[in-house]
Amino acid sequence: MELNYAKIYEGLGIEKGSVVDVASDLASIMLYCKKKGLHFDADHLIDSLKETVTEEGTVLIRTFTWDFCKGKGFDIGRSVSRVGALGNVALRRTDFVRTAHPIYSWMVWGKHSDELVRLNNTSSFGEGTVFEKLYKFNAIQLSLGNIDGDSCTQVHHSEAVCKVPYRYDKPFTGEYTDAEGNTELRRYSMHVRPFNIRVYNNEFHEGENYELVSSLGIVRKKMYDGTLRCLSFDLHGMQDFIIGDLTDNNGCNVVQIEGKPGYIHPGIDYSSAVF
Repeated sequence: MELNYAKIYEGLGIEKGSVVDVASDLASIMLYCKKKGLHFDADHLIDSLKETVTEEGTVLIRTFTWDFCKGKGFDIGRSVSRVGALGNVALRRTDFVRTAHPIYSWMVWGKHSDELVRLNNTSSFGEGTVFEKLYKFNAIQLSLGNIDGDSCTQVHHSEAVCKVPYRYDKPFTGEYTDAEGNTELRRYSMHVRPFNIRVYNNEFHEGENYELVSSLGIVRKKMYDGTLRCLSFDLHGMQDFIIGDLTDNNGCNVVQIEGKPGYIHPGIDYSSAVF
């Protein structure tokens, strides 16, 4: 018997026409299936999402990798995802195509795929990025399985919009191989935090922060069969909340600097930050 994939994300707002940014922990899903005697097929999980959102929607599967920041170069057809196995499954499929940024890329399918693939942003989180499009598309971040540190990556786009003092666009140059196999030197940037100042972005899947965003209706959580934690974030509402908190509340619900809530504290001098 095979796992009913649609049942996992049932009740999390995924429907016809949805734009879905998928993060997953396949190991926890596979372990669940093994214990229950169920067959698991990652391609069938992807197919289930496609069938649910239909061609009126869009499925994005993360293939983030930070190798470009380490001088290893990037091959759009071959560089593997460092954020879960589902992206590497999508890399082998012919119905998905990859967005261009060598650090934050997605495999995409559906209504907005052509628009997303045409993006030519050099910034990781700023204007013209997939993150900006996710906000405009009223997308949903769907987190499947027991992801460690399950947060909302959209927070970093919000930080870029707000030009927070504890992050900075650091350029990286390396070899980039495009879909046609052409290789050239390119420069892209990563919105980095300082080495000498401790920065921690709060998570929203549990505790007081979860209760807050849940009460605002911008995050949903379920425990599938009491075992698999699944979340969905309304990325438009989430970003509005984060930007409002960074602007009007010193970011106290979003970030901790040197172990203290918020990012403005006596004694913290961002002009001396080392990026």
